[in-house]
Amino acid sequence: MDPVASTNPDTVRTFAHIGDPVPVSDHGPFWKHWFDTLVDHTPVLTRRVTTDPSDPSATHEFDSSDGVTIGARLVLPGDGRPVRASLVSVHGDMPPDPLEVNARRWQRVADRGVAVLLMRLRGYPGSRTSCGDLVKLNEHGNTWITHGFDAESHEGWILPKGVADVCNACRVMRNALLHRNTDTDIAVNDSVDHHGVYLHGSSLGGGLAVISAGQLIGKLRGESIIDRLAIAMPSLGDWATRLSAPSGAAIQIKRVIDANPDRREELLDRLKLCDAIVHGRRVRVPTFAMLARTDEIVPPHCAAAVFNSIDADPGRKWRFLIDHGHHEGDASTNRRIALYRRALCDFLDPTLAPIRSLDTWECLMHEGQHPPAGIDFNDND
Repeated sequence: MDPVASTNPDTVRTFAHIGDPVPVSDHGPFWKHWFDTLVDHTPVLTRRVTTDPSDPSATHEFDSSDGVTIGARLVLPGDGRPVRASLVSVHGDMPPDPLEVNARRWQRVADRGVAVLLMRLRGYPGSRTSCGDLVKLNEHGNTWITHGFDAESHEGWILPKGVADVCNACRVMRNALLHRNTDTDIAVNDSVDHHGVYLHGSSLGGGLAVISAGQLIGKLRGESIIDRLAIAMPSLGDWATRLSAPSGAAIQIKRVIDANPDRREELLDRLKLCDAIVHGRRVRVPTFAMLARTDEIVPPHCAAAVFNSIDADPGRKWRFLIDHGHHEGDASTNRRIALYRRALCDFLDPTLAPIRSLDTWECLMHEGQHPPAGIDFNDND
């Protein structure tokens, strides 16, 4: 399904990059304890009553690990049609647009019969009522991803807690479509035997989506929990390579490691606990990724390594290429991104089988500026 991206040897090496998938020795015990703690609490999706001033447009909330309240916005089909699936979308590292603005971009997906939950990780706008602002730079120049990274125990680091936030968002949407543990009545198409749970993430959110899918898949009898995965320029993968030439979040992580030279190996092992490449091996669901040829924030070969780690059959993995990642202003790249978002609507359409959903878009996976014939499209999609 995915031909060679280019005959250029450097490009081929970039998108063929693998990284080290071997987990550290305490990977199993740590994540078993983490999962046991996760399922010991049942999160409940409720309408938001008390406004969070950091983003008043959040419509719903649920409690995640440590009792932190996670804000979100629920987007439902505009025509009132019953939903056949749910989607959780996770944002990137930079503070995202207000949820109300973000919701408009997802209405086209919702109108396919998908209940879309746009969540905000703890400490981001909309999720600050119980934990405050965890995004702003502190006195050491560190931000969200480094909170608790140098704590005495693994449990103090914010990144596994962020994974819990994503997993709990998936759990509440699964339950909401089963009419359990929610005060929100979602009109569900009862003729559907299995109401899928889809997961989407960009950059930081892409890495968290892969780790979360790896933790949820196969954990409940007879259910995959996550049925489709969409990621864009995923971060949090191939940390060893990223630290050798740090950019983006790796700069902040390296700063903490360098400030604790006597704990270097301990912190490197802790970092690898949340390496998306290690977790991707457990993910075997249809996956649609947007990857960039150049990127100053997430190195393209590291993002490609996250995608390559996913253990779905080759016929159920697609990569859509753009020229510049984490970069706005380039007209051709912006148009490619708009095309990806339009293709994403088809991939997330619960009435289309995943293996057939992107047939129309195969000719555009690596290049092209115009949509396939017959596709209703404009640059604002």
